[in-house]
Amino acid sequence: MLKEKFRGEIPGYLLMASIFIISTIIALLSKMSITTIMKDYQFDVLIVLIVMELFTNLISSTGVIEKISLKISVISKGEQKKCLILFGLLMFFVSAFLNNITAVLIVLPIIFVLLKAIGIDQKYVNIFFTTILALSNTGGASSPIGDFPAIVIMSSGITTFSDYLFRAFPFFFIISVVLIFWWQLFVKENNKYDKKRNLSIDLLQSKYKNIEVNKKVLTGLMIIFALMFVSWSLVPQNVIPPEVIALLGCVLGIVYAVICGVKIKPLIDFKPVLTIASFLFLANVIAHTGVLTTLANNLQTHISDPKMLLIAIMLMTSLISGLFGAGPAASAMMPVIIYLCETTFKTQANWIAIAYASAICAGSSLFMWSATAGFVLSKNVNEANLIDSERHKMVWNISNYLKYGVQNYLIQISLSIGLIYLVIM
Repeated sequence: MLKEKFRGEIPGYLLMASIFIISTIIALLSKMSITTIMKDYQFDVLIVLIVMELFTNLISSTGVIEKISLKISVISKGEQKKCLILFGLLMFFVSAFLNNITAVLIVLPIIFVLLKAIGIDQKYVNIFFTTILALSNTGGASSPIGDFPAIVIMSSGITTFSDYLFRAFPFFFIISVVLIFWWQLFVKENNKYDKKRNLSIDLLQSKYKNIEVNKKVLTGLMIIFALMFVSWSLVPQNVIPPEVIALLGCVLGIVYAVICGVKIKPLIDFKPVLTIASFLFLANVIAHTGVLTTLANNLQTHISDPKMLLIAIMLMTSLISGLFGAGPAASAMMPVIIYLCETTFKTQANWIAIAYASAICAGSSLFMWSATAGFVLSKNVNEANLIDSERHKMVWNISNYLKYGVQNYLIQISLSIGLIYLVIM
């Protein structure tokens, strides 16, 4: 069993190894110093990623996310539209401040129990998890610590923590509301399941009746988290770097939790961290070749209108994100964005950061492999044994997601371009 599980991980680790090897070969052939390249390596991004996953584990240990999920199930009364809207909003807000993969895994068990009891079909499974995936992306982009691209942007220096947060959160919340509104239009309630829904909610409450929130620990962690936010917002990065604040906050959180008697789960899934580390190395190597600076110069030469130039970059970034994932897109295009923020868009760098993040976010919703949580979510859905009224097992995979993902992408990139076009002078 363990051997089979490890075998399934091999392609991912081979990808990491290949990227590191290819990057090193490119550097050596270009006669670049690996030592010089590593001096510019974004170790701070990896530190913040690891720390936020640890902090997410601390908060999840209090039981608060499961409790909220249960409350949402009760409030929804098992109605499909309400389930879609409420769980979609939950994913947005949780993903904005915590690791979205961890959040998804915590919420899923309750979602599966609910869905098995309310009478669903394959179409609803497709729509429901399409919405969950898209909103985990928009939520992650709405905060400087929500997901990898946002952390890269915060660490780049083109904007500050508070400037990003106060622009990105309402920006991506608007996009999320539009996505929820769009997908709920395709959900039709099946009234013949009314009695079964009421019974299912009672059974759900009974099954999870022992969930208790450790309010003392949660309150302390929330205070520490709030102090981290204030520090990120008010303390200049050149005085205390964001990763130092993250480390200090996480250590305080762990110490407080231990004092309160909480058993700490130190395990971290390092696979996504190592994958991102490989992409950051590749991006650093490519940046040192000067290819991306040349690309930025050519774009500026051939597109004189600044707004059209920005739209072209957003479309290019979104497609790279869609084809290769948010990590590679964020790493590869960041030098171009920094260059443009220092030249054409020097006075509007804060909004350029949002435009960049929104393009990556839109691309992340295009294909299942584009999103950080895509395959993790798909794997859990397919193992949940969801069945329809005719006892057919329902699945959710790349082909199921494709036409919904295209719609997610078109909605997000259109709204992003439209909103950015309005705010850029």
